[in-house]
Amino acid sequence: MIASLFSVNNDRGAGPDLNKTQTVSYGDVAAVVMLTWDIIVTMSDEVEHIWVKRWTAVKVMYLVSRYFPWTFQLALLTLSSNGSTGAFFTAEQCSKWVAMQAMMLQTIVTVVDIILIIRVYALYNKSRMLLTCIVILFAAEVTVLCYVLAEVVPKLRYNSTCFVISSPRLFIVYWITSLVFESILFLLVLGHFLLAVVHGWSQGRTVQQFISDGTWAYAVIFATMLVNAIFYDYVHSPLAGFYFTWLLSVLSFAGSRLILNPRRHDACGHRMPSTANDVDIGDVSALCSDCT
Repeated sequence: MIASLFSVNNDRGAGPDLNKTQTVSYGDVAAVVMLTWDIIVTMSDEVEHIWVKRWTAVKVMYLVSRYFPWTFQLALLTLSSNGSTGAFFTAEQCSKWVAMQAMMLQTIVTVVDIILIIRVYALYNKSRMLLTCIVILFAAEVTVLCYVLAEVVPKLRYNSTCFVISSPRLFIVYWITSLVFESILFLLVLGHFLLAVVHGWSQGRTVQQFISDGTWAYAVIFATMLVNAIFYDYVHSPLAGFYFTWLLSVLSFAGSRLILNPRRHDACGHRMPSTANDVDIGDVSALCSDCT
């Protein structure tokens, strides 16, 4: 499923195939550079609002979403670097590396989904009924995703440089399932915002920040997943996995900022008190503070 960066034998491939593997490698470098830049520009806020706080589940989710994809992509680059490192792997070793990438993908997707669930739970003032429904859907989603990966990974086809060139049609189910679940969460956020507009309390900065973050995060994740679905289903060359590392970077970017932005917003004094006409996001969301 994933753009693996290891050579299976001394046959490096030639012509168009080699050019395509190099193109994927260049894309991987660009994705890592983008994520590294984002880590650097948010480091001061991260130290202030994440590192100095006590350890909580949300803090762990932040570190997983922020640094797991980044360190994994750096490791891949040190072993590939445009296919010129001289490292050689057997087909079995290549399959194991791809399985590791699949596990990394599922880990970060799960963590980001949990962050999105917490935000919806906060927005609906800790509605346990809603949370129960979402958790049931989430469990079903994770089950389907894990099943699809378990079925798909052993059936992937590689070229001589261990880049995925074809995947089973079942793989499209992975992307559709993820897109449907995240669309449900976004519609819940959008529905609450429309309710806020009707009742006249949509102008609060906390509400606007919350909706804004949820909207752009949904948009970039949806777009990147959709592109991956199209490429893996219709592109039968090493370019099939071109956007995989971009997806890891986007998930890392969105997941970490969905935690960091509310804390930074809260620290600026924009937390809003709970009233009959407002949404007390700061108090009910662990994303906004470390209090429990």
